[in-house]
Amino acid sequence: MKIVVPEVQISSDCGFSPNIDIFKRKGFGERLANLVENSGGSPVIALDSGWGEGKSTFVKMWRGYLENHREPEIISIYFDAFENDYQKDPFLTLASEIYQLISVEDEETKTKFKDKATKAAKSLVRGALKVSVKVGTAGIVDGSAVDMAEKELSNLVADQVDDLIKERFEHAEKDKLALKEFRNYLSSFASEVNGGKPIVFIIDELDRCKPDFALELLEQVKHLFSVQGITFLLVTNREQLEESIKSKYGQGIDPTNYLHKFINVWLTMPRASSEYNDNGYQFLQNALSAMKEENEVIANTESVSVLSDIVKFYQPSFREIERMLSYFSIINNMLGSQRYLEEYQYMIAMVCYLKACQPNCLKVINGKLNSSHIIESARLDEISSSESYYSLQYVNKLVRFDLADEDARKQMLEEGKIQMNRMGRTPQDLLKTISSWLSEINPS
Repeated sequence: MKIVVPEVQISSDCGFSPNIDIFKRKGFGERLANLVENSGGSPVIALDSGWGEGKSTFVKMWRGYLENHREPEIISIYFDAFENDYQKDPFLTLASEIYQLISVEDEETKTKFKDKATKAAKSLVRGALKVSVKVGTAGIVDGSAVDMAEKELSNLVADQVDDLIKERFEHAEKDKLALKEFRNYLSSFASEVNGGKPIVFIIDELDRCKPDFALELLEQVKHLFSVQGITFLLVTNREQLEESIKSKYGQGIDPTNYLHKFINVWLTMPRASSEYNDNGYQFLQNALSAMKEENEVIANTESVSVLSDIVKFYQPSFREIERMLSYFSIINNMLGSQRYLEEYQYMIAMVCYLKACQPNCLKVINGKLNSSHIIESARLDEISSSESYYSLQYVNKLVRFDLADEDARKQMLEEGKIQMNRMGRTPQDLLKTISSWLSEINPS
């Protein structure tokens, strides 16, 4: 059994193929496309969803749908912000992505685009007043903006400060004009390159970027690139992006109001979690099938059944489900064809969940596990008597029995909450034993 869930291969033209669109998000994709086409202007739309909820998979399918399965088609650009956050200035990076829309043969348009973008880039650099000045034996004083760096400016001699300020004043009007011309040209360019139909610029993984880069990118999108004919779709986790704002500007700022300045519409990625339509369960089944070798039979099938109930009850992210399955695969490969008693199988599933989602619970201190920490983190008190989660009710009893002292164990046996196994013994130290199998293994 594979230890890692194989990556879904999405071709550029597959769109919402049924074998890939397992959550049936095509309808949502169609509504989003209609929103882009009919909104007019230059909206900035944000698609919000938690970490590991399939945002990137969705937008890759959506791009294929826009360009190959929709009439009229919509041209799109895909930009992975996290892969590019080593850049100091997002302007040229974003402009370069748009530049790729120009056909190879159209030298005139390429030259004009580069000219407008270069002038705008120079204006941005000059506006920031980046300086590199030798000061005695202290070497280079790097990149300080005049209006933000009094302390560093105090290290410059008077004529250097005068020159910097003079340069800013002399070029202020030209710089404003260069930025305005770039925006006007970009709007005309967007209309010409796509015959008046919208261009969608998708920016993915924004929440994973360094705060400085993410916020600078947001500002430049709104002020320089958000023009008639180009719609931006920011794919992000809102909560994490708001944390980046606090990290940059301090806890006193209201991140919600800050984002309102740059984003016109927030959408939420749909995730079904009903009894008969649970996306987490669907993902688990598909991922497990992809991990199994051809004709492979899993001996400890009760573990898989309990894992399914765990996913329905706890609603972990898809990325967390992948980690759970990686731990299960490791145990499954260790055990081979050996079938364990039911108690072990139930606890194998719970250990996989705890290791993936609550790893601190399984730390052994002075030879013991912290029972109250595990019960609280696993929310065992929240598991109701609903028939839907019968297996989790038994896991609840097993965990409590496993962590209890001798008197409590005896009482649970007398009350029939735990049964002797077919060998006439009661299970002991299951959590600790199963966890120890994984103690030196941590799949990434």
